[in-house]
Amino acid sequence: MHTSKKEQLKNTLLGALTADAAALGFHWIYDQQRIYEIASSLPEFHTPSSADYMGVPSYFAHSKKISGDISHYGEQTITLLNSLSDNQGIYIKEHYQNLFCQHFGYGGDYIGYIDRPMRDTLDNITSNQLFVTKKANTIIFHGDEEQKQKLISLITDLVKQSTNSSAVEQAGIEKKDLPYAKKLFQVLKTLTDYHGADDEQLPAIAKLPALAAVYAGDNKLRQFTESAVRVTNNNDRAVAFGQVASKMIETAILTQDVLSVIEAARQSATPEILLLIDQALNLQNISTPEATKQLGMSCNLEFGIPSVIHNIMQQNNFTESVRQNIYAGGDSCGRSVLLGAVLGNIYGVGKDNGVPQSWVEKLNQKEKITHLLGYI
Repeated sequence: MHTSKKEQLKNTLLGALTADAAALGFHWIYDQQRIYEIASSLPEFHTPSSADYMGVPSYFAHSKKISGDISHYGEQTITLLNSLSDNQGIYIKEHYQNLFCQHFGYGGDYIGYIDRPMRDTLDNITSNQLFVTKKANTIIFHGDEEQKQKLISLITDLVKQSTNSSAVEQAGIEKKDLPYAKKLFQVLKTLTDYHGADDEQLPAIAKLPALAAVYAGDNKLRQFTESAVRVTNNNDRAVAFGQVASKMIETAILTQDVLSVIEAARQSATPEILLLIDQALNLQNISTPEATKQLGMSCNLEFGIPSVIHNIMQQNNFTESVRQNIYAGGDSCGRSVLLGAVLGNIYGVGKDNGVPQSWVEKLNQKEKITHLLGYI
């Protein structure tokens, strides 16, 4: 069944973000029995409470969050969506990286938990910026200090938008200053190198739903997936898992078929990842929480993606899949972004077995999300 680009975006993003928000209240509780005891049959959109985490293996990270908020994973999802929206649906790595820093860095809008790969990425970018700015200041400039700093600031802004050197000549810089500006550009463009953490955890794939929705069926998706992953997780293994996740979302968009999604994951996997996927598929005689306990409940991609694959094979509707993901415990939010993006496309939004409209209404950023979707 063919869906429009607008429908693809809606199904992917609302699926991912609704699943993420639904899981927030029990995120990083590693005792499945505790979740069952508190949640009963309705674990979704539980208000985060430190009391729920006491006395069991857990980490309470969301003291500033309320029911309907998204996690820091969902915030990464929205950040790339925001970048695509700013650029009429075109992925521009420099713009995305800059937006990531603006949102999560010092003085940014984001309030909440910053995980290690995010923190390391921000630290790496900041350290590099200090080093490169010092180097830029050593370039000889035949003019006053005020004009020199204006040019450094201007070129810094230019390279954060594009590494194409022709941008210098189009910036309205006086002819006498062009040689200096071009030298500056060559030094400052390293600001947009990959500075992501050497890390292979689930934050690596949190940004992929919007990218896969925009580029589904386009051969640029593979290239842009690697780029987007490396912005925050500059690690070959993270990229390999990212390609599997991206392919799963793309196939869900193009086919709306569970078995096709699983086969696409297998076909795009490295031999190592294929073994992990098949291990998950061989556990179909037990529930997703039981399988996740065996596969691994923590933040590593090697645990999270197999758990998601087990889940989508076990259930045949969005609501039950999300609930099983929450009951599985551990990094439920990290898994939920991929899970929701896939299932949002297989089952749709507001349809039988799909993303419940009543859940979408609970999203505290619903208006912002739908606004961004309208600009791509």
